[in-house]
Amino acid sequence: MLLVNSVERVSNMDIASIQNVRGMSIHVHKNNHAPKQNSTNFISNKNLWTSNATNAVKMNNFNYARTISFGASLGVAIKDNTKDMITCGNEKVGEAVDVTSLLFNTQSDRVIPGDTAKSNTMIGSRFVRNQAKAIGANTFEKTQDNLFEMTVRGDDAKSYSDRSKKIIQDVKVVITPVNKKGQGTREQIHVINTKGNKGDNFVAVINDGKNVLMTNAGTIQKKDQSQGKLIVSAEQEKNIFKPFEVSPITAVKNTPMPSIGEGTEIVIGMENGRFVNEIKASIKEFVKKIESGEIVLPQFVAAPNAKDTQLIMLAGGFGSRAEYANAISDSIINGTQDGAISTKGVFRTATGLTPMETTFVTLHKAGLLDCSKGKIGIGKNIKFYLNKGQNRGNGEFSADLYKTMTKEGRKSAILFPNDSMSRMTNAVIEANNIMNTGKAAIVLIAKKVKAQDCIKTFGIMKYDPETKVIQGFAEKPEVIPEGYADEDGMCVTNTFQFAVSDKAFKVLDMLEPYFVTRAGKKETRDWSKQYIPIIKLLTEENDEKVIRDELAKILDNDPKNISEGLVTYLKSLLEGQKIYAVPTDEAWADCGTLNALYDTTMKIVSGAFKLEDFEQEHAQECVNTQTGLIASTPEQKKEIEEKYDIDGQVMVAHPAIKITDDDVKDVAVTINYV
Repeated sequence: MLLVNSVERVSNMDIASIQNVRGMSIHVHKNNHAPKQNSTNFISNKNLWTSNATNAVKMNNFNYARTISFGASLGVAIKDNTKDMITCGNEKVGEAVDVTSLLFNTQSDRVIPGDTAKSNTMIGSRFVRNQAKAIGANTFEKTQDNLFEMTVRGDDAKSYSDRSKKIIQDVKVVITPVNKKGQGTREQIHVINTKGNKGDNFVAVINDGKNVLMTNAGTIQKKDQSQGKLIVSAEQEKNIFKPFEVSPITAVKNTPMPSIGEGTEIVIGMENGRFVNEIKASIKEFVKKIESGEIVLPQFVAAPNAKDTQLIMLAGGFGSRAEYANAISDSIINGTQDGAISTKGVFRTATGLTPMETTFVTLHKAGLLDCSKGKIGIGKNIKFYLNKGQNRGNGEFSADLYKTMTKEGRKSAILFPNDSMSRMTNAVIEANNIMNTGKAAIVLIAKKVKAQDCIKTFGIMKYDPETKVIQGFAEKPEVIPEGYADEDGMCVTNTFQFAVSDKAFKVLDMLEPYFVTRAGKKETRDWSKQYIPIIKLLTEENDEKVIRDELAKILDNDPKNISEGLVTYLKSLLEGQKIYAVPTDEAWADCGTLNALYDTTMKIVSGAFKLEDFEQEHAQECVNTQTGLIASTPEQKKEIEEKYDIDGQVMVAHPAIKITDDDVKDVAVTINYV
């Protein structure tokens, strides 16, 4: 129902735009400040309520401090009221508030300093307050400064009524949008909500056409504001940059040496070709640096039985992990799930390498992937697997690759994620050695972490230090169970790097028909949630009834559909193989978030995170340890510092380039279709 009080005349009103609003009270009055080209009917004190269709409950109070033109702004208010200003749940990643567009579309309505539009939203347990406010001069014809603010408060779902709650994160953007005369700041500004609907981790993104700057705890200010003001400021609890000094590194230059022995190949598993062109182009650049001598790695010495090992890298799925940190593509900012212009897996870090290429260097040093000049290349020892099936999680890539692996005579595979920074060379060597004994179904490469840091955060393992056999798992425990921490107070966590035997793959392949497909339910074949628990169950439990019941739970099936004969046969296939762990304190970090990538980069610069000298030297040239700026190249760092004042946690990257098949047509590539 629509109630209109003190109405002189209601004009230019889109009745269709308010049909979904259950109730609304509108006060309309005459205002002498109205621009001549607009209607003289204005509204104030709008109080709107809607029920969100998603998990979030939205409370909107569009309070305009002064006046606002009736026709245009009522439509905008109702449109914003019936959707989330910030949305990111149910696997949707990278959806954003387009701050520039929002302010541009409403600046002609908020003509008097102080005019304000507010939106209060509950996301999960967080109270999020959005505000768009006119703070510029009282003139419609000239540019006008605007403030956009997104503030996250307390954990209590009722805290929206308590403004005294501690702020968890506050992102402010002061900007002069381009007006109808073409005046104003031309940078594009977005505020992106990260994966999940908790609503306490926003990333402010500036795209100036040449570079993309990202921050969730820093300040970015354009030095020359003659064409319009631009200030982005973000604060986040427990996320503060502190300046520090480092000692310069003189990188040791390796001498090119002939390879000793022959390595194996790595297959990059991808979902629907989503990132294939950009990843191909990125690897091509890495190979070019090796061929030119810009990167010379230590001599390659093949590991025993390297040819029996298949390397698999999982990349380009539908997960969120590093996407918002790679928010340099319109397809990500706008929430598009498909397309080759997305950038996951090819974010070039301050080391000069992508996380994927960092893993290539580790595998070279471990004697598995030969990255020497003339040896590495797409179509040589780097291949692609393009999965055109359903999105069934990270396990489907590797399970289907098992068929390709067996055709080429591989006895085992080692899996890696594409978005971790890792130099766990010795652990990879040991995991491969254990796998080659024939005693292991799975060998997990594990990171030692302080026990107190694992509580509610990491899944941890209990293992026999002598045999390295896994004895139990505890997923994000409330308290550390007995036997899970060593005498030094350290636990071991899974790094999602692990070796798998051909026998374990065969077991998983035989169980594939028993995974139940349910309409409307996301199908997964996840290593942590399904595959590893299945192998653990079959290698540790002897009671067949218990095995059938537990298998049924994992497979979402009826125990009656799993015969005793099947269980007996699956156990016999494994031939007594066990699950092992290789704990290590070598350098490793999951860099699937902006905070993790930022923190890891700063540790690389300080020397606390040991990579090769050439990687650390490059990072020192790309990072300002006094202001907190991290760039991808020294040239980019200089360019940013000449244009912006930086203070705090700020990362900059190059915008994604739309790459077509023609751009990489000279690259020989092997793609397997299933």
